[in-house]
Amino acid sequence: MVAHLSVLALPLACALVTATAGFAAAGPSIWITGPLVKVLQTNTMAGAAQSLQIFAARNEFADFQVHALPTAAPMQMNVQVSDFTNAKAGYVIHRAKDVFVYREAYLNITTLSDQNGTPGWTPDPLVPTVDPYTEEARNAFPVTVAANQTQSAWIEVLVPAGAPAGTYKGTVTVLDGSNVVGHVSVELDVWAFALPSTATLKSAFGVSNDPNGMCIQAFGAGSDFGYSECARYPGSGGNSDTAIELIHRAEATFALDHRVSISQSIYVGPPAAGVTWSQFVAQYGALLNGTAATLLEGAALTTIQYAPPAADTYTASVIADWVAHFKAHGWLAALFDYTCDEPPNGCTWSAALLQEQAVHAGSPKMKTMITTDLAGATQNNLLRDLNIIAPVVNDMEPQGGSNQRSTYNAFLKGENRHLWWYQSCSSHGSCSNGVVGPASATWPSYMIDASPVRNRVFQWLAFIDRIQGELYYTADWCWYANAITANTCGDSDPWVSVYSFGGNGDGTLFYPGTPAKIGGTTPVPVPSIRFKLIRDGMQDYEYLIALSKAGEDAFARAKAKTFITNAYTFDNDPQALATAREALGQRLNQLALSGRLAQ
Repeated sequence: MVAHLSVLALPLACALVTATAGFAAAGPSIWITGPLVKVLQTNTMAGAAQSLQIFAARNEFADFQVHALPTAAPMQMNVQVSDFTNAKAGYVIHRAKDVFVYREAYLNITTLSDQNGTPGWTPDPLVPTVDPYTEEARNAFPVTVAANQTQSAWIEVLVPAGAPAGTYKGTVTVLDGSNVVGHVSVELDVWAFALPSTATLKSAFGVSNDPNGMCIQAFGAGSDFGYSECARYPGSGGNSDTAIELIHRAEATFALDHRVSISQSIYVGPPAAGVTWSQFVAQYGALLNGTAATLLEGAALTTIQYAPPAADTYTASVIADWVAHFKAHGWLAALFDYTCDEPPNGCTWSAALLQEQAVHAGSPKMKTMITTDLAGATQNNLLRDLNIIAPVVNDMEPQGGSNQRSTYNAFLKGENRHLWWYQSCSSHGSCSNGVVGPASATWPSYMIDASPVRNRVFQWLAFIDRIQGELYYTADWCWYANAITANTCGDSDPWVSVYSFGGNGDGTLFYPGTPAKIGGTTPVPVPSIRFKLIRDGMQDYEYLIALSKAGEDAFARAKAKTFITNAYTFDNDPQALATAREALGQRLNQLALSGRLAQ
């Protein structure tokens, strides 16, 4: 596990001043909230809460926010978090290792993703005080906050896997320069069960390869879409291919700590020139074995995309070679071929059929995956050689129609058959820039202007519909899109706009943390609030599936349905989700304390 360095190391006595301390008469207002709220930068109404109670399992990230609103004059905002101490057990969750502090940055949302969106300067990028992987201090704080504007900090605590159950208390101190202007208190109640480091719900999220988005953002596109410029990446030795491999490994490690698998982690594998299987294992083995330098110890990729040189994709001997090596290393369950995307658009139906047949001619153990629904696959004779079918959520639960999940049961009875799903631009209203979809439905959405519940509910829906995996086409689209197709994203700088395909953030779930943007020397992926909420949804799924496996499936489903009617009708009140999650946690805690929960 990589150590996290603290910032603004105040004396402990200062950090633990009680939350009831008053503020200067004209000082900023300070308040605390949970993660299920987005406070706009232009907010001028201070919240009242000076304390917060949160709940978490062992090996879970627990997150919350602290907000500052200066009214009389600008402030130089700094944030410090104390250790979290369980006095009864004599155990400390140390701020230097397991507490992470981010400054929330803002994008101006001018065109809504759908009619349920919210315009304005909305928080999304999260600038770390210290990047936990490179251990480099970044320029999160201090930050100048204008009078009558709100600035928020995102704070999360990783509960150690060995932490005793019980109540942990901590304090957040907010400063104006070196002057303390307020404190808020946090009570973290840790339950007596642990979450697995490797997600139970499979995921397959994409990132850019050729061109590489990070190289374009950090060093420029140049004449070859950033490839030559990649050689400037720290540690690459001036080799662009090495740089892209390093970037992919860094992004995959970062995503694993959000309980998400970057399935496109492989730059290129055998039989690429100069790439042997021993080199492949050295580059990617830790991500698949669960030995990478993740904060969640033991986290491993749940999916990995077959990625030989393009000319060898359907060469039978190459397919057989990949299957043999992955089987020998115990990785075969993660391996799949992305055979065709949304036929007849990504390829024709006839091409999709030929491609999946070619894959299985090489080895029936190589899983094929096509994004289509059951009707499309059936009508075009794809089912025999299809291993993973991935419909869009809108087709699984069509608005005004019946839930289609039961129609997939016969397909799933076949050998090595799996059901994934995904969101698309149709899930947030429209796939055309500038066209706002109808307000009659509120689908799950990863858009910035969508509510936090919409950002977090998709994994609950996966449990309800017994979905086995989540697909997402790419997480860094607006890092590189404008370099290859003009005006594809709203701006060439993702920190200004990630508007694409009719949505604010469609295909862009994290940000390029270049030295020019966040300081330091090594470019790193920077999380969004949305990516944190996806992680929280993945953690919620672990609660649900753990109860189901413990014989409490009916209870888990009943609690999910307290705020979810279907995929397009659910309660957007944050308290509704929080209440359901707390009920799940309390039941799991009871099972764990009684010895009825296997850990």
